[in-house]
Amino acid sequence: MKWRFPVFGPFVLLALSLFALPIYAQTAAVTTRTAVPPRYDITKEVKLSGTVSNVVKAPTREMNMVAGSHLIVATKSGEVDAALGQFAMRGKGALSVTPGQQVEVTGVMKTLKGKQVFVTRLVQADGHTYTIRNEHGFVRRRVAVDGAGVTKSESKGGQL
Repeated sequence: MKWRFPVFGPFVLLALSLFALPIYAQTAAVTTRTAVPPRYDITKEVKLSGTVSNVVKAPTREMNMVAGSHLIVATKSGEVDAALGQFAMRGKGALSVTPGQQVEVTGVMKTLKGKQVFVTRLVQADGHTYTIRNEHGFVRRRVAVDGAGVTKSESKGGQL
């Protein structure tokens, strides 16, 4: 059998040998973000009472705050940035708080974006208890309300 293009034989052999060599790509430092919030430890939960000095519904980039709404609460030991998450002040049964109002917030103090932030799980205001996060620190989509004449929002799915 005679080859039509005998010149291509060595090039084909060279190409096959190049593919046989292991090729290592440069690996870059990969940063991943987990879906789990930064370790919410319910055993380290504390209650803070104070007066709301400011309500931030949507922080701007210049504010350098964690995403979501915030309450700035003036306590006896100073001002505390209470992070509420994205859904606390939206929709039906949303948290309604004004500056000057007395509140009690329950949560855990964390360092996020280089700042001390109080990750809020419960807010008590005007006789209502608003559940912002569950026991594991995940933000609830609909704020559950307990209190005078207000019922808890139902979760999806049925009862077991």
